[in-house]
Amino acid sequence: MVKKILPIFISAFILYGHLCSAQKYEFGLGLGAVSYSGDLYRGYNIIDQSFGIQGIARVNTSQDVAWKVGFLYGGIKGDDNNPIDILGEQRQASFERKFLEVSTVFEYHFIDYKNDRSLIRWSPYLFAGAGVAKFFNTSNSDYNSIQPILPFGLGFKHLIGKQFTASIEFGARKTFFDELDEVSDGDVTNKNYQFGNPADDDWYYHFGISISWILYKIPCTYQYVPNKSMY
Repeated sequence: MVKKILPIFISAFILYGHLCSAQKYEFGLGLGAVSYSGDLYRGYNIIDQSFGIQGIARVNTSQDVAWKVGFLYGGIKGDDNNPIDILGEQRQASFERKFLEVSTVFEYHFIDYKNDRSLIRWSPYLFAGAGVAKFFNTSNSDYNSIQPILPFGLGFKHLIGKQFTASIEFGARKTFFDELDEVSDGDVTNKNYQFGNPADDDWYYHFGISISWILYKIPCTYQYVPNKSMY
């Protein structure tokens, strides 16, 4: 019986030693607002926002660096109610659709806020990465509804105790097509109007607040070293 239990007992200690030295993983949820920029509106629109919800999985590889996988579901919309030029008054276009985004970003923290000896429990950070977005409710079949994106931006984190992180961040998403608002070249047979600028790709933006739970591992004071004579 002892010979059967001993290997299990030793394996459990080895696993415990591995977990104690493991990185910290985080899982969280965020809420925020999404806006659009393109042929109907230029720049960040702080007024015309849509709701967005985000799921987060993060790996803290060091005190300064983390990798985050994000799942963002939200809506974007735009119209010509406040046209950016005189042609927009004639166009009177509008759109509204949902999307699902999956991205991976690299986060860099400027302050070592997770150090137990640090009196500062917060840090600004930058992030950048890549992802894909699936756009729904599209009526134009000339382009793929799944598009690559480049997310980047900045944020602010605050460590709550040892097991929670609160974050606030603003990020831009660059797309590589001009059909997010389904306004681009327009009807080329109509020489009186230029319905959009096909050389200017559309963007969308996300402003969000999130809280994540850290799978905190208690540091091991002594690293377990198996006694080979026991085998």
